[in-house]
Amino acid sequence: MLLFEEIVPNIKLLKTPFAGVWSGVILIKGKENILIDSGATTEVVDEIVVPALKEEGLTPNDISLLLNSHSHGDHVGGHYRFKEISTAKIACLASSLDKMRDPLKYNKLIRAPFPEYSPPPSATLKGIEPDILINEGELVAGRLRLICTPGHDDDCVCWFDEQTKTLITGDSLQANGTSIQGVGFYQDVQVYRNSIKKLLALDAQNLVSGHDYIPCGSVAIGEKETKWYLETCLNLTYTYDILLKEFQARGITNLPDLATELIKHVGGRIPAFLFLPLFTVSAHLSANTDK
Repeated sequence: MLLFEEIVPNIKLLKTPFAGVWSGVILIKGKENILIDSGATTEVVDEIVVPALKEEGLTPNDISLLLNSHSHGDHVGGHYRFKEISTAKIACLASSLDKMRDPLKYNKLIRAPFPEYSPPPSATLKGIEPDILINEGELVAGRLRLICTPGHDDDCVCWFDEQTKTLITGDSLQANGTSIQGVGFYQDVQVYRNSIKKLLALDAQNLVSGHDYIPCGSVAIGEKETKWYLETCLNLTYTYDILLKEFQARGITNLPDLATELIKHVGGRIPAFLFLPLFTVSAHLSANTDK
């Protein structure tokens, strides 16, 4: 059985299965019990999340709020089911409203730029109507502050727990990506860098991410490790710039070839579908063109 693992007191991580890796569901225990993200599917909720909550002495009805880090299917795919089986209020970033209402539509749109390199859409995704809309800087449950951190996608947020000084980052920090991505995935490199710089300006003492990112892992405990995690993610974007310029100087200009070379040079594994690296390489090429 998969269990919630305590990261810092009363903040716990559940590693739910997703496409050969895992996607994190965060439990925050307190006067109000809160979940951040819900896993990828109804089955994940029923077979993984609910039993793990039971081991914590909780039922779905003991969850007051269900939040999310962004609207990608592996993080909100279980929202519809959790709403069916609980009284939890669903809250999200105000500008995520349309995506939360129809995540499948967006799941299709994000594949559209590179159709031949993309997997089929996640056809089981169902939308929900959020109960609460939250904006930048607002505090939830007296402890969680929403911080907008676009880059990976335009609705990415981090939740900063002011009680433990812990950043809950979802996919906002990409490093070199997960083991199935090849490289970090973001759609706007400068926006992504600005988001990391915003997080570096906080007094964060700990960090927990939504996946296991190479080479940073998923957890940083202490100010020093947290700063290293953030700076590593930022510095890798500049490494990508340097490598892509070197590849172009060698005459490699085709987008898939550039993506493949980048993956090889950072020690990644060529993914089954190349669309995520293609987004990242396109973002870098666009940023260099704009300079």
